[in-house]
Amino acid sequence: MRAAGLAKRFGDHVALKGVDLEVEAGEVVALLGENGSGKSTLVKILAGYHVPEPGGRLEVGGVPVPLPVPTGAYHELGLAFVFQDLGLASGLRVVENLFVGDRRHLGAGALRPISWGGELRRARQVLRHYQVDVDPRSLVRELTPTQQALVAIVRAAEELEAFRRHGADRGPGLLVLDEPTVFLPEDEKVFLFELVDRVTSRGTGVLFVSHDLVAVRQIARRAVILRDGAVVGTRMVAEVSDEELVGLISGQRRMGDAHEGHPATVRLPDQRQLAKADPGALDAGSVVLEARGVRGGHLAGLDLAVRRAEIVGVAGLLGSGSDEIPYALFGALSAVQGTVTVEGREVPLARLRPHHARRLGLALVPGDRKVQGAALSLPVHKNLLSLVTEHYFRGGALRHGTMRSVAARRCEEFRVHPRDPDADMATLSGGNQQKVVLAKWLELLPKVLLLHEPTQGVDVTTRAEIYRLMRSLKEQGLAILWVSNDYEELAEVSDRVLVCAAGRIVGELTGEELSRDQITSQVYLASALEQRGA
Repeated sequence: MRAAGLAKRFGDHVALKGVDLEVEAGEVVALLGENGSGKSTLVKILAGYHVPEPGGRLEVGGVPVPLPVPTGAYHELGLAFVFQDLGLASGLRVVENLFVGDRRHLGAGALRPISWGGELRRARQVLRHYQVDVDPRSLVRELTPTQQALVAIVRAAEELEAFRRHGADRGPGLLVLDEPTVFLPEDEKVFLFELVDRVTSRGTGVLFVSHDLVAVRQIARRAVILRDGAVVGTRMVAEVSDEELVGLISGQRRMGDAHEGHPATVRLPDQRQLAKADPGALDAGSVVLEARGVRGGHLAGLDLAVRRAEIVGVAGLLGSGSDEIPYALFGALSAVQGTVTVEGREVPLARLRPHHARRLGLALVPGDRKVQGAALSLPVHKNLLSLVTEHYFRGGALRHGTMRSVAARRCEEFRVHPRDPDADMATLSGGNQQKVVLAKWLELLPKVLLLHEPTQGVDVTTRAEIYRLMRSLKEQGLAILWVSNDYEELAEVSDRVLVCAAGRIVGELTGEELSRDQITSQVYLASALEQRGA
């Protein structure tokens, strides 16, 4: 695939500035850049979703492709995509998502009735081939985010197989992976890497769009770096340091610079007033959040505690129950038993609902910001202040001007770009959407912050800003529970890391034990021991 002079404007905003990009047959090229650098815009041009500015050129398999790419025509060109939002139809079954559009080559035969029995057998065979344990009869919306990601990856691989069968004279094709590791825990990334090896061994090129530098080093040959819509560098991955890559991505000279910057301006309630109300509440090390006997879903009698001014990480494999913990403690899962105690106030989880949890002082930043964290069709100020709207009523009317002013200040504090409170959330990059989601929950001035994959799909600079913000809030006394499948992240941000297996906390790492390798080792060992015990 060769692209030259690809450009795109959205009104006065220039998203792409004449980008040139080449992916050779059998090569993996990583496309790197901050949120908003133009990566997703480039991918959407290749998919025919965006119409580029005149003058750009595109070749696939040595054949010139007229721009814009006709809607849906990328299949016939040998392009397959795993989009950042996966592009699955949540109301359809897995089998229907796997083979959607696969009857195009049949011509008039595509009008024949579908043998669903045969399609289900075929789907089971395909899923077994890729070692994906998913029932093809399940609705996509019933699957976990990880299972949905695996289905999307399998579908893209099968689209390439179909292209090779029916379009062999047009080259081996190109697989575009847009943030494919976002929903994948550590143990499932191996599946992705094996798939990439399989498709490249057949001559297919891969464009790997990612913020995951560890994954980039494992599978990519070259890295192309975008900044502000333009290519600012191309490097051989084996010959470049992380410091240089981060410097190109962020425009800073040293990797450490990305972790420096303005002190967080977000403040919790006045600590002296809290101390006057409850003199023991601010004691260093006092337990703020305690959960006992939590059962439901994959959780099987889980106990944990988080102290004031502490960040506690939670690590576990898929199915361990770790990713259900924040939602169970917030009252967002059904049929959960046990208790949660916040600053001495105990509540049965069977009766806890999210609005009760908020009054207790809990705040939840969910892992899926596009579905659970934000209303993408609404402007930034309505998203940011949606949990405290009652504060802006005067005389029975909502004070929209005041809301915009407050939201503008928050956008400045959280470095949201663009700093426009009237911008639609859907127009913001993933990292800037996440900043708005964090700001929204911190408007509640919580006592405990429950985080599920808070840096999922954000660039290295935004990730560093989130780390810095959380450390600042911790220093102010906030208790933070941080659940993530990124063990390197947990090692960096946590005071303690709890190991979850079979629905229970089975281990704890502190001090010098807090490293990516140690966490990975303990998580896998704990999982194996629990399976043997079962």
